[in-house]
Amino acid sequence: MANKLHELLAIEQDRKHKATKSIGELQNLFTKKTPYFDGMVKRYIAMEEDSEEIPDERKEMVTTVGKSFKEAMEDLVAGIDAHLSKEETNCSGEAKAELMVEGNSLGLFSATSLLAMEGHLSKLYTLYKEIPTLDPTYRWIFDAQEGLYRTESEVKFRSIKRPKVIVKYEATKEHPAQTELLYLDIQVGKYDTVYTSGRITATQKASLLQRIEILLEAVKMARSKANSVEVKNVKFGQQLFDFIHKGII
Repeated sequence: MANKLHELLAIEQDRKHKATKSIGELQNLFTKKTPYFDGMVKRYIAMEEDSEEIPDERKEMVTTVGKSFKEAMEDLVAGIDAHLSKEETNCSGEAKAELMVEGNSLGLFSATSLLAMEGHLSKLYTLYKEIPTLDPTYRWIFDAQEGLYRTESEVKFRSIKRPKVIVKYEATKEHPAQTELLYLDIQVGKYDTVYTSGRITATQKASLLQRIEILLEAVKMARSKANSVEVKNVKFGQQLFDFIHKGII
């Protein structure tokens, strides 16, 4: 981070632009590229010797919600820090309040910084609402080593129709045997499928949104306190226009 205000101003817009771009890319990922978070391995297991061999089906998972945020976090943090640093540097130093969240102090901020912070949190709330969640029709198990969710094996049998002659009536001295040709479904193998996902649970998503709501409420309360300072009445407007209008208007 820059040490002088002019240095900060030189990089602030670029960092804010990168942060905005990262938020847009995440929203696009969460809303239009949800298949990136899903994977699957489907294996065929034959139940007969010399049975037809069927190759495995595989869909690779591209990313997870956690990885997506980790990749964007540097730009998001830099953008917010640059914005708040400018506001803190520009503030008068008196319209300040302590930001308290669940009994813990997150620091002393100016009213303008708190207003900027509220704007960032509102954007993040919109972003986090788009996080894709796990399909509730499956039972998901978290794989801590891989950092993703997977299902238990889903087994489905494969059947083919085969002809079989059924003897309806045995032959007698007077009549030949009566038979019928039927095509019966015979199980010849099974598919073993495991699904993987980089999404998060609906409960986890709700917790993330709740935490942002807690921060937003705390920021609004702190901003209200910061704005309760005595107003410094500045009489400058008349001088400004006296100079501009002098001798003309």
